[in-house]
Amino acid sequence: MDAGSLPGCGEEPGWAVVIAGRAPAGQVQRCLDSIGPAKAVVHSAGNPPPPVTPGVTALDLGEHLGRPAAVNRAVAALPDDVEFVLVTEPGVTWDEGAVDALLAAARDAPRAGALVPRLRGATVPVFPGDRFLARLVRADGDTALPGPAVLMRRDALASTGGWDARLPVPFADLDLADRLDAAGWLRVAVPAAGAVRDAVGDIPESAAERHAGARRLVRGRTRGATRAVAGAVLAARRVFGPRARGPAA
Repeated sequence: MDAGSLPGCGEEPGWAVVIAGRAPAGQVQRCLDSIGPAKAVVHSAGNPPPPVTPGVTALDLGEHLGRPAAVNRAVAALPDDVEFVLVTEPGVTWDEGAVDALLAAARDAPRAGALVPRLRGATVPVFPGDRFLARLVRADGDTALPGPAVLMRRDALASTGGWDARLPVPFADLDLADRLDAAGWLRVAVPAAGAVRDAVGDIPESAAERHAGARRLVRGRTRGATRAVAGAVLAARRVFGPRARGPAA
């Protein structure tokens, strides 16, 4: 089924739902029932493919690529007139009125790129020896991070290129948060919107994969910091001459 024939897409512009990850049909339906009617719903998964669910477009990736890649593929399949994308995992159950609260907050804040509910329940587990990774994941403090339950503004996703599929969860979420900030978008926590996560999907299968993802993320951040310092030095030299030096440590 192509994007133009997605269920409900011809009615009016608005918001769509992307469900990313493998799950039985009953769990997918429970998630959708908690969200309520949407203009379009795409379930993106692979190996096995998404189950048949009424009113849902199943996007078979052919292989298990993880949530970052699954979301990117699903968003690309949505019609152009979708302004907001509710990204969710099948194991998330949304509180009554949660989606309405997120949409209201998004429309009140045109610069909001990612709006995150108060998420309760399961989180990414920290395994023995992963204290460094835990610190990295939590380095963003209490600010809103894109993740397993988030309302994304379509323009914000387009301006950043979406999730980096080379990074596993949760590092892809942290990386996208950095790029949203750099592009001038806001990340907004919406306490009035609540959701419960009772299943954690797409966790890297080994400590080696987790550490590889962390190294890629840290390496990218270091390159960004180096470019910023180099830019400041060049700008200072243009203004003050060749004797100018970079910012004090």
